[in-house]
Amino acid sequence: MFPDIPDEITDYYKEKARDLPKAQPSPIHALMTKLDAAVVDALYHDGPQASVNEAFDAVINHPESTWKPEVLSYRLRCLYYS
Repeated sequence: MFPDIPDEITDYYKEKARDLPKAQPSPIHALMTKLDAAVVDALYHDGPQASVNEAFDAVINHPESTWKPEVLSYRLRCLYYS
């Protein structure tokens, strides 16, 4: 039900008739999803590199983002280019 919360904890909340914890939505999450999709499209479907660059810049330039360009580039290399 909740991928980040172990079953034991969700069962405890249900037994105590408490509301289950809810993850706070992150505006960066949607941007990261778009970036990942753009990279996959570029790598496997001949998508435009410009889409990857735009999505990358959107993550870096968002006011709530804590990503540094070097760290985000490293993440992409580890996930998709290694």
